[in-house]
Amino acid sequence: MEGALSQMATLLAAVAAGYAAAGLGYLDDYVKERLTKLLLNVTLPCMMLASVGDVNQGTAGVQIPWAFALAAAQFFLLLATGALCNAVLRVPRSERRIYLFMSVCTNTGFIGLPVVAAVLGDGSIILSSIFIMVISLFLYSIGFALLAPRERGRLSIPWRSAVNPAMAGCLLAIALFLLGVRLPPLVEGALDVIGGVTAPIAMMLVGVIMKGARLRDVATEWRLYPYIAIRQLIVPAALFLALRLIVPDATALCVFVLMFAMPVGSMAPMFAGQFGWSQELPAKGTVLSTASSFVVVPVLVLYMASF
Repeated sequence: MEGALSQMATLLAAVAAGYAAAGLGYLDDYVKERLTKLLLNVTLPCMMLASVGDVNQGTAGVQIPWAFALAAAQFFLLLATGALCNAVLRVPRSERRIYLFMSVCTNTGFIGLPVVAAVLGDGSIILSSIFIMVISLFLYSIGFALLAPRERGRLSIPWRSAVNPAMAGCLLAIALFLLGVRLPPLVEGALDVIGGVTAPIAMMLVGVIMKGARLRDVATEWRLYPYIAIRQLIVPAALFLALRLIVPDATALCVFVLMFAMPVGSMAPMFAGQFGWSQELPAKGTVLSTASSFVVVPVLVLYMASF
């Protein structure tokens, strides 16, 4: 965990730079859309593939199986946490499925992977990729079923959303590792350079998103404050205490906790609108939980480092 706080401070500086650039007109919605596609379709897959060479082969035999198990468990624990928040916060019936969806649609790829890499090092990227792959598969099935209209005879789930370069990068990186294939140094170096821009650009785009939000409207959604505290801080901290007695690998467990604490996904409003739900609540959840994560993650890092 050494240097984790300074890494988070660096990422926060990139967010501030993006916020300022948006205020000066250098980054607008058009540029944000194009850069988002560049990250998801090009730099993020390259970052995943370049990470294969950074994995510690001596510990991977323990880490990889635990990463798959923890990733599968995480989705259902996130779902249970959403149900807990619905009960504790007395969420209106009309918003309960949105809160459940916000709980499972987290920003594991766009923010989670760069943040975990910054905190735990590039060797953790392959583990983060496993979390992204497994949780995405559940999200595009069970997660979308939460939003799909109940009155229809069958669910209209856009399965094609699961087929994208980021998912392909996850699968290929894991396949290369399991097969013991090492990319040529020239190829690995090129992938590392291209993937290396993912974190700074992603954080700058977070700043752009925050600049475009109506902060006054976001601040008045009072249920989001205890929701974020429960889902992103209290539950991950409690799970760390419980699982540290079971999970033999500290890195896999730390990836689990940090991924659990990631904010509501930036795609959550779009997915909600795709199924006919209001995009306002998930948009507020994205902005407020993203801003909160720059406090929550360092707190969790310090908490885990104390054991």
